[in-house]
Amino acid sequence: MSEEDIRRVLDRILDLGYLDDREYAVRRARLMAEKGWGDFSIRLSLEELGIPEGMADEALSRVSKEFGEEERIARLIEKRKGLTREKLIRFLAGRGFAFDKILNILDGVDA
Repeated sequence: MSEEDIRRVLDRILDLGYLDDREYAVRRARLMAEKGWGDFSIRLSLEELGIPEGMADEALSRVSKEFGEEERIARLIEKRKGLTREKLIRFLAGRGFAFDKILNILDGVDA
């Protein structure tokens, strides 16, 4: 393949959006949010993948509108009803949720 052919293929791939870091960041953030990860862990994962801070912020903002942290925390609490309060707090903090959000949700739930 010549360099010109390679450039044409790359241009086509870019036109189709296959190499779009911004869209990749949103898809990755959405997938992690759906699986119950907190914003801190999602941001860290995006940074480790080399996603620029501004793009990571934008991705988190978009995903948080679809899957707010409070909603994610409540779903995880519901799934793990048998855990003690202390274990729930440890689990949720390990998932990257802010301590104050964890406590706010737990205080509103009979855990």
